[in-house]
Amino acid sequence: MPFALLDILTALPAFALVLMRLSGLMVTAPLYGSSLIPVRIRAAFTMVVAAMLFPIVNQQAPGEAGFMGAAPPADLTLAAAVAGGVAEFMIGASIGMALSIIVMVSQVAGTLIGQQGGFALSEVFNPFQETETTVIDQIYAVVLVLLFLGVGGHAAALAALLDTYKLVPMLSYSPGEPLLLLLVELLSATFIVGIRVAAPVVIALFLTEAAIGLVSRTVPQLNILTVGFTIRTFMVLFVASLSLSACEGILIDSIWDGVNMIRATFGLEPA
Repeated sequence: MPFALLDILTALPAFALVLMRLSGLMVTAPLYGSSLIPVRIRAAFTMVVAAMLFPIVNQQAPGEAGFMGAAPPADLTLAAAVAGGVAEFMIGASIGMALSIIVMVSQVAGTLIGQQGGFALSEVFNPFQETETTVIDQIYAVVLVLLFLGVGGHAAALAALLDTYKLVPMLSYSPGEPLLLLLVELLSATFIVGIRVAAPVVIALFLTEAAIGLVSRTVPQLNILTVGFTIRTFMVLFVASLSLSACEGILIDSIWDGVNMIRATFGLEPA
């Protein structure tokens, strides 16, 4: 056993710190913090994962302080654990928020396409982002979330959280400028990738609008509003279906670049 049964009470403060760091990730990270999953299930899942991570974080080898030097203080009390729990929560929350910013690529691309294609007139609720978005946003969000799962982004998030104990032991984290720079860099990278993903559809819509304008000048008796809306819808769906498959590499690279940026902020090696 990782620790004796009689030592459970003394291990509770350290377990609370591990639970707080993990809870920050579970609340803010994509998929883990989704409102589609009931709160009770998310809470139970967080407790189970924390119970699995705690022996790894708390394990001690002969002559060593603990997992990568991350063993909790020997005189840790429950009051100190509660006070330090806020900082521990911020570590997990910062990783989760950074991952959520990466997933915002779908919202940036979908918003650009929806505004140009006229899909912004009908908005629906997006459970992944917990806001109202267009149908195109939904399609791009589902594709990006599936890619996030397919490349192991959910596992990379937990691995990054576990690896933070190598350089950020319990009760030693203090938010600073690197975290703010990380969020700013991820936001700028997200907008760049979102524009790149939406560019083929936006260009196709621009050419379509130019062609519709030329037709309306040559055939003024044609009801161009009705015909134009149908043509724009067809072009959006057709070009988006082609461009999404072509943008797979860009989206996968953006996910891993974001994960590596998160790891670099905490001084960790790339995944």
